[in-house]
Amino acid sequence: MALRYVTEAKQFGAALCGCHAICRGLFGSHLAAHAVPQFLGFALLAACGLRAWFVDGGYLELASTPGVTRASAFGELASTLQIPFQLYELACALGVKRLRGKSFELVAHHALALLLAVLSARKGLYFYYGAYFMGVSEVSSLPLAFVDAFKMFKHLKRDYPTANAIARPTFAVCFLALRTVYWPVVSYHFWAASLAHAGDALEVNTFLVVNILMTSLQAYWTKLILEGLYKLVTGDPTADDVGKDN
Repeated sequence: MALRYVTEAKQFGAALCGCHAICRGLFGSHLAAHAVPQFLGFALLAACGLRAWFVDGGYLELASTPGVTRASAFGELASTLQIPFQLYELACALGVKRLRGKSFELVAHHALALLLAVLSARKGLYFYYGAYFMGVSEVSSLPLAFVDAFKMFKHLKRDYPTANAIARPTFAVCFLALRTVYWPVVSYHFWAASLAHAGDALEVNTFLVVNILMTSLQAYWTKLILEGLYKLVTGDPTADDVGKDN
């Protein structure tokens, strides 16, 4: 299957790299430079997902368990744009230890997301579900970008205490709603559609296995977030650790 959004993917990848280069010159480090293109990437992917899921009514169809070949223009766009985005994230992780995760879980996350995006774009599968998993779920990553910035650059937390105080619970609420509660609901229909699909056994089985791994990762991050929220509520001085352990 010919990719429909090759040009857009190339432009997106070039924009990420160009933005990183400019920010590297402005901020003086790859870690700081990574924050801006990452946020812009999250925003674009989330916009694609929200358009497909809510504006185009994708969420209304979920109860009918759409098949894995169900078309979704913005879901396809989100899936295709994930390819340059995850390549960019992997390149940054290779160069900056802080972006790998304590147990390399972020590297695994980027690699798995890249694998699914490539399979989806090449085979024309899972664009409907990709609108959620590769688009809508990135909404929670927007406040996470601020949480990470405040954690990595202490002067920002000191200079913007109100924004820091708002970012952490906002991220927690978004993550718990989209990735802890609603993610398994979408996954249920994703599995039902996958098991009902005839053909494409390698691709479908790969998606199912990776869904288990990615869902397990969401559960791990949920545990960290709940622990962080408990610290926040109880006034623990280490409450700034709320969020993904990255």
